[in-house]
Amino acid sequence: MIKTMKKYLLSFATLMMGAALLTACGSDDDNTKKPEPVIDPVYEAMDVSNGLFIVGSGNTRANIDGNLSYINYEDGLAIGNAFFAVNGKSVGKTANYVTIYGSKLYIVVDKEATIWVCDKNTLKVQKQLSTTSLLGDTDGASPRAALGHDGKLFFTCYGNSYNGGNGVVAAVDTVSFAKQATYNVGSYPDGLTLANNSIYVANSDYGNNVNPSISKIDLSSKAVTEIKDAVITNPMQILTIGTDVYYLDYGTYDENWNQTGQGVRKITADGKVTKIMDGTVMGSDGKRVFAANAPYGGTTTYSIYDPASGKTTSWEPANVLNPAVIAADPVSGYIFITSYSPDPETGYASYKIPTYTNQYDASGKLVKTYYNTATGAISAVFNTDVVYVEK
Repeated sequence: MIKTMKKYLLSFATLMMGAALLTACGSDDDNTKKPEPVIDPVYEAMDVSNGLFIVGSGNTRANIDGNLSYINYEDGLAIGNAFFAVNGKSVGKTANYVTIYGSKLYIVVDKEATIWVCDKNTLKVQKQLSTTSLLGDTDGASPRAALGHDGKLFFTCYGNSYNGGNGVVAAVDTVSFAKQATYNVGSYPDGLTLANNSIYVANSDYGNNVNPSISKIDLSSKAVTEIKDAVITNPMQILTIGTDVYYLDYGTYDENWNQTGQGVRKITADGKVTKIMDGTVMGSDGKRVFAANAPYGGTTTYSIYDPASGKTTSWEPANVLNPAVIAADPVSGYIFITSYSPDPETGYASYKIPTYTNQYDASGKLVKTYYNTATGAISAVFNTDVVYVEK
């Protein structure tokens, strides 16, 4: 069972004191003891982080299904394949993304055309949302990523990209899960993020580098525009810091899988695109961008970009064989790197066995290593809450 931090009831106290509580006694010689003023406790809101969910895509060649693991901060334990442990069934083939909105956790599963809706604290399934039933066999094909906003879940689907057409962003109500809106976006849409009252979508073009772009959906006008630039080649992951958007571009591959042009790019509110740093993996704590650059056959380096100063610094996290996911906790300041595990026979990174996840403090010092985390790790989200504690 996943342990969660104790919840405190919200209480906005009013301090009752002064003359309103001290009623006049009626005569100066009345020695009756006056009642003490009643003071209710005062509570304040506090952000807490209870743990980290990591979704793995599995490995289709090895017939390994997608999976979801959980790192419990309080116990210092990793719960491997937690979704299966709670629900007694697999998430399905090629899980691709995990996100939390409100009290619900959403797992996006590409090959199953499914979004699992779970209670974020128990992982119990509340609904299996079929994207093809909702949008049709074409538009609902291959859901890729999701985010919650304004009572809706927005998610990307490859849709008609397979036939040279448009990908889709759809929105559903998070209570009834009825369809609210659909938007035609670019080729093979993947990650999405919210900024400037718009949703930005990374259209990867499946790495073909023919028609990659960033779609911008204006939530007020419902208009969709495309951002194109020479440095937009294969955008996948995307996030927001302030009014700027950052996306991870996988660049291009040659016939030997040598990767070039990979890295983190910034898009300002006016649509200007600039290179920030090299990278094949990206994460953020909402203030900084963390990147690992681990191209096939190359040397791995790590960088941190601080938008406030505009500076990029390097760091050398310990005990990482091959980085798969970077996640930085906005509450605790801890940084997590999920790494592929070594194959017991070759010593090289294996994509068929569970990963391990390192926890670092804000200075980059290794604090703890958790084993048996997601197989084929690809996405992570922190289980955060607001609790109310007595002052």
